[in-house]
Amino acid sequence: MGTNPLILKKRLQLTLLSPWKKDFPALNEVSADLSPGRLSYLDSAATCQVPEIVIANVADYLRAGQGNAGRGMHGLSERATTVIENCRQKVAKLIHCNSEQITFTKGTTESINLVANGLKHGITSNYSILVTQLEHHSNLLPWQQLCQQTGAKLNVLPIDARGNIDDSQLDMFLSENCALFAFTHCSNVLGNQPNIQHLTDSAKHFEVATLIDGAQAISHDDVNLQQIDCDYYAFSGHKLYAPGGSGILYSKDHSNLEPLLLGGGIVNKTTIADYELRTDSLRLEAGSANLVALTGLSSAIDYINSIGYGAIQRHEQALVTELVQRINNETSFDIVSSLNSKNLVSFFSPKYHCHDVASLLAEKKVAVRAGHHCAQPCLQAIGVKHCLRASFGLYNDSDDIAQLIEGIKEIEETLA
Repeated sequence: MGTNPLILKKRLQLTLLSPWKKDFPALNEVSADLSPGRLSYLDSAATCQVPEIVIANVADYLRAGQGNAGRGMHGLSERATTVIENCRQKVAKLIHCNSEQITFTKGTTESINLVANGLKHGITSNYSILVTQLEHHSNLLPWQQLCQQTGAKLNVLPIDARGNIDDSQLDMFLSENCALFAFTHCSNVLGNQPNIQHLTDSAKHFEVATLIDGAQAISHDDVNLQQIDCDYYAFSGHKLYAPGGSGILYSKDHSNLEPLLLGGGIVNKTTIADYELRTDSLRLEAGSANLVALTGLSSAIDYINSIGYGAIQRHEQALVTELVQRINNETSFDIVSSLNSKNLVSFFSPKYHCHDVASLLAEKKVAVRAGHHCAQPCLQAIGVKHCLRASFGLYNDSDDIAQLIEGIKEIEETLA
């Protein structure tokens, strides 16, 4: 019996295509392991694929010859310095701040650790640090360690079973001689975004510094730091369609931070017994810059700007809506991510271990993330030990969702 033409027409109308998929060579018909079959890559919250234009610009940089930035008086060294400063300008424009407020790191984790290390010498047992239960371990462990080292108290804003922050104790925690309030811009498990403006404004009322983990927001949101007015903001280039190896730390005022690493390029003067640090943000960038990563980041920002955040948001939100509907209607899995999630869907079933499901999906050319997602306190709060996460990039489309759903159905039949 044939498909009802009206139903077929409706399905075709609902099919969401990506005009950008063709830009990503890793998502061609041949999978990364060189076996036949189309890869459905649904793990962009972990790392994004890289578009051809970025790959080409990185290759062009390497073909022209490497140089080390700084005091080299030759053309390759001067070109390297230009690459770094051009990238710094592009990052500053992207997040609406001054280029002098940008420090390059290896990634979000190093950026957060740089702040924790930098504040260590001014924190005593009389202080407290505040975080939320939503945090990725990268925005929790550094503050646990800081409190262990200094005797400061670590306070935690809890979340409810749906992942919403309970801010009923916010003012009380901020008033407890709080030195810093660290919180995420977007949860990597639930996809929900706290009201960061409210949290930042509340902290400012008590003269508390704020750090925002922007790793999960930067590829989906137009981040305006002039408006948010936080003290620190951290994110990674590989979440923004750039190669791995680049991270950003925005500091409203970097003068109270100490370098995480010591070495070349960060001093005004050194003697055999002592050193004098520079006063600008370069005091935090010891050693040679990752010029390949920064070339890629610079090109990736151009690529994002050519598309626009509005188009990216609309595309990914439509994919989230479609996947939620199909999981609810066609599988036995339960959704645990937020109803307001912009780019990811997390789900689980008590019948199956998520690692088993993810492994079987991988055999079917579907890439998802499984486990506690480096956010165990968050999962504990929502009553789940582990879950699967499908996260979208601008290259995903309805075919990726269909491949995932087909895989889940086959696994349910196999493991039944």
